Amino acid sequence: MQYINIYGKKRNIGKKAIESIRSSGEVPCILYGKNINIPFSTSLESFKNLIYTSKIHWVNIQIEGENINTVQKEIQFDPISEKILHADFCKIDQKKSIILEIPVKTFGRPIGVSKGGEYYSTIRKLKIKAIPSFFPEYIKLDISNLDIGEKITVKDIYPKEYTILHPTNTLIARVKHSRISSTEEKKTDPISNKKESQEENKKKNINK
Repeated sequence: MQYINIYGKKRNIGKKAIESIRSSGEVPCILYGKNINIPFSTSLESFKNLIYTSKIHWVNIQIEGENINTVQKEIQFDPISEKILHADFCKIDQKKSIILEIPVKTFGRPIGVSKGGEYYSTIRKLKIKAIPSFFPEYIKLDISNLDIGEKITVKDIYPKEYTILHPTNTLIARVKHSRISSTEEKKTDPISNKKESQEENKKKNINK
């Protein structure tokens, strides 16, 4: 994954100090990790390429001449104005596994869609665990061979570099029968039409 640089400066703690930082157009932040806890502030502009994107990045924080490799952990927003109120960053230990949500990117056009099926997927990210050097920018998913009635679940993905922290039966993608294709199949299926006709005649005889 790529790095984004953020330039910060150490800050005072307390309610008044935080209000002063926000009124000056900056964001109060905290950097934490093993044997480290640094309150700092940075410009609102620093978050432009960090949060307004679907990509996941490492963050290189430069504070008073010191470079610290981190990952963004949490960002608090104002519920009304949606302005950034506070941000947390965690120092990266290259030898220690961490947990992040990584985007899922699909490639190809399912063959089932070409046959009139409907593609369905609700998962945009997967939570995975790995050491920092093994994290992918995204999880690549080839859906081109997915036919009608078929699906892809977590157990169908076999990553060696990381562990997916979802149940193995978690649905990622599938192609199902669309209402239109199902209706057309009934219209063109003589056996199905014959059965429906027989059932309708039975109901008419009962009503008589």
